[in-house]
Amino acid sequence: MVDIIKAIILFGGYFVIAPIGGLILSKDRRMEDFAVGLLMFLLGLHIDTTVLMLNSIEWYRGVTKGYEFTMMEMLSISLIFSTLFNSKRKFIWLPMGTVLWFLYVGASSLSIFSALEVSFVLMSILKHSKVWLIVYAIGNYARSRREVHIVLTGIAVMLIYQFIIVAKMKWIDGFYQVRGLFEHQNPLAMFTYMAALPLLAVAMSPAVSKARGLFYFSAFACSGIIVLASLSRAALAFFAMGTVAVIAVGFWDRISLRRMLTVAVMALGGAFVLAMTAETIIARFNDEGNEASGETREVMNLASKAMLDDKPLGIGWNNFGKAINHPYPYGDVIDDWNRDRGQKVDIDYAKGVVESHYWLLKAETGWQGYITFMLFIIIVTGRTLPFMVFRRGSLEAAIAAGILIGFGITYVHSSLERVLTQTKNLALWMTYIGLLGALLRLPKESKDETLESE
Repeated sequence: MVDIIKAIILFGGYFVIAPIGGLILSKDRRMEDFAVGLLMFLLGLHIDTTVLMLNSIEWYRGVTKGYEFTMMEMLSISLIFSTLFNSKRKFIWLPMGTVLWFLYVGASSLSIFSALEVSFVLMSILKHSKVWLIVYAIGNYARSRREVHIVLTGIAVMLIYQFIIVAKMKWIDGFYQVRGLFEHQNPLAMFTYMAALPLLAVAMSPAVSKARGLFYFSAFACSGIIVLASLSRAALAFFAMGTVAVIAVGFWDRISLRRMLTVAVMALGGAFVLAMTAETIIARFNDEGNEASGETREVMNLASKAMLDDKPLGIGWNNFGKAINHPYPYGDVIDDWNRDRGQKVDIDYAKGVVESHYWLLKAETGWQGYITFMLFIIIVTGRTLPFMVFRRGSLEAAIAAGILIGFGITYVHSSLERVLTQTKNLALWMTYIGLLGALLRLPKESKDETLESE
């Protein structure tokens, strides 16, 4: 009965309210801007606020626990219809990366033929197909630098709001590792640096006004404190490396007074914050569980390899949480490891999912899913390079540099954390992919407006 009510709500939302909303948005540019800002804000809210699930399986420890529908997708549909209803705009039917993404989805779907649970595969197919709606929405919305700044502003506001939540949890509620509005501190930290690094790149660029640059830098500064408060060891290191990389690329682009002042402010502010938090950070890196955590990752990777060796097409997209547990043999390597450590093994205890995104892909979707995913990220991320080479000094070059670095360290970090499978991190990734596709269509110079007046 509950699922029937949910289905009625979702049908009305996706097929009635969203298209009507698109018609309304097509008549008012400011309303459309607000909808984009709201879409960015929704990315940072708690998943229970933005997601409705059909056939929810709360006990399942897989990546997708039901047929997932989100407010981000519904709002994206409205933005898509806004473009379709506007006769002055040309709809982009194949945003950058569309064919490659659905090649990946199609290849991963082949795992259904060897899946342990077919319905779990269908859940993942639905989730990964629908998330591309965000790319369609952003790719069709951003038609000039003005809209690009609306998207970036929405992301900045969302980060500042997340900072307020994190600050309360850390310094008022007394949390040791803060997770903000996320399920865990690791996805929070990875989401934050992916969102923030393009903002830093733009804030340092002379291509934007000083006031706008200061606003973006403020959001970046908030993101730094969020990552520190999360105490995610890998994220702390990757955030630092990403920041240094953005600064280095910025100076390669052009040495300017703004960039030098930004680095000076970051150095002073960073030194102050680190001095205040050094003891906690050092304690986190010396936690007794660090070694065991690393060994657990290695053993889970071995279990993933056993799945891939047994089923080259994969054990089924979103089936890892089932395959790793009794009565299937793939989790035996984990039980043996626990016995060697003198721990009692309970075969009825539900084991988790492998942390490495790449081993998860290999285990669940086979070689065909893994190879097409790698093809997608290499080609799509590589589209940032022409901006950095041929449009040096421009807004597009700054954004592209931030996206390249943010994506790059996320892909490396994904060998330790599978966050790109999680709803909000996946949606943010899609947002920047859509924005990157929109940048490809921008002329080298805006003819109808200047950057300072946007």
